[in-house]
Amino acid sequence: MLKIFNLLIVFLCFFSASVGAQEEKKFIDAPKADYGVLTLSGVAQVRQVIDPLRLQLYDGRIVQLSNIDVPDLTPYDIGDVGLAAKALLEGMLVDKHVRLHQSKDSRNGRLNRMGYSLAHVEERISEGWVQGALLVNGLARVRPSAHNTELTAEMLALEEQARQEKRGLWADDKYAVRTPDTAAESMNSWTIVEGTVRASAMANNTIYLNFGPDWRSDFTVAIKPPVRRKLVNLGIDPLQYGGKTIRVRGWMESYNGPYLELIDPAWIQTLPEGDESTTFKSNN
Repeated sequence: MLKIFNLLIVFLCFFSASVGAQEEKKFIDAPKADYGVLTLSGVAQVRQVIDPLRLQLYDGRIVQLSNIDVPDLTPYDIGDVGLAAKALLEGMLVDKHVRLHQSKDSRNGRLNRMGYSLAHVEERISEGWVQGALLVNGLARVRPSAHNTELTAEMLALEEQARQEKRGLWADDKYAVRTPDTAAESMNSWTIVEGTVRASAMANNTIYLNFGPDWRSDFTVAIKPPVRRKLVNLGIDPLQYGGKTIRVRGWMESYNGPYLELIDPAWIQTLPEGDESTTFKSNN
């Protein structure tokens, strides 16, 4: 009888451990990345996760995860998505050593205005890509800056995977990719819009992509000369966007209807005809 009781205890312990392991395994494993377009700036140990975008190292530095956005993180609060992202980072990084991969341009893209180091972060043992982990689990969106566009195509692919699988933030309609007709629902916030350009035109040296018959009230994307030159250098004529289906991201404002100014070519994608919501071709 005692032997049976002991076996039962062993079974229950094993079952509890298995359930616990399954509960811990709630995140998709971090993907790996090719950091050849970046410079390895060093290896350091993570002391704490400050918030979903910032890490404090034992040497005192603060690292900001470059090229991503957590939608419910504000200077005053962290929402459910941000808390889940922070939990993922804590489990992956606290007291672990990481490799910091930064822009090859030493003058731009390595520090933000707060003096934080901007980097793609890799956990040294697993070689897991931190930005990739957040994106594939639907806990962040791609948001390159003008000086940090490296790995954008790879990041967009992970974002798309999470969106199609409705992981994390993509399960919430509040963060859904907008259409030109619903763009106004994201007024005064950073958002993503997908639709077919009805016409493109230039006025006062700015190119406007119009998505409806009335530019005074319909969704419009503005492309100023500096971004236009970058697009042209990539072999893209923005005046030829007419009739194409695109996905664009940026800050939504009110100016003759919903209005978004394109900040960098990394913020616009051309989608294959007839397949608006599943695949895309990055301009990078």
